[in-house]
Amino acid sequence: MNRTSISTRHRGFSLLELLVALAISAILLTAAMVALDASFRAYRRTTEEASTHTISRLAMHRLLAMIRTGVDFGPLPANPLDEVVESDFLEVLTPDGRWVVFRWDGDGQRLLIAVDNENGEPGENRVLLGGVEPQFHPDGTPIAPFRLTYEDGWKLRLVTIDLSIAPDDDRSAAISSEPVPSIRLVGSASPRSLGS
Repeated sequence: MNRTSISTRHRGFSLLELLVALAISAILLTAAMVALDASFRAYRRTTEEASTHTISRLAMHRLLAMIRTGVDFGPLPANPLDEVVESDFLEVLTPDGRWVVFRWDGDGQRLLIAVDNENGEPGENRVLLGGVEPQFHPDGTPIAPFRLTYEDGWKLRLVTIDLSIAPDDDRSAAISSEPVPSIRLVGSASPRSLGS
């Protein structure tokens, strides 16, 4: 037997086999990238909702603390026999003699705060909370964010704050056009000086 007649050819991949392997690799990489992108979007959306929730709760806590420590309040009822005033703004006189005004700006969908300066002059409006959406009763009438309950026409008994906040950090984080849910915060407080 002659050793030179035995073929020792090594067979390589054909062009068709390389193209099939390349197509399978491209499909797998595309699927992995789509899953990774969805994961990043979900993470981003969750962190933005958590951030909005935290900021909203801090703003609500500040509002309730101002009510508890407030000395005088507004708006007062137009008729002293009325016990409830629903309003887009809330005025609080602090123990140091400054008026703080919280005002809902429906056009800009934000809650503004203005604090009088030492001279008693009105302060500049600043944004306390953004993304504050309008709310409506089932009959279509708007719900005011501030509800003040008075006794004897002038003595404040309770303030209820009702806010609906839309996460406005980044709307592009929505997954598959899914609407971003609003956060509704409702809180009530009474002034500490009720007994006096």
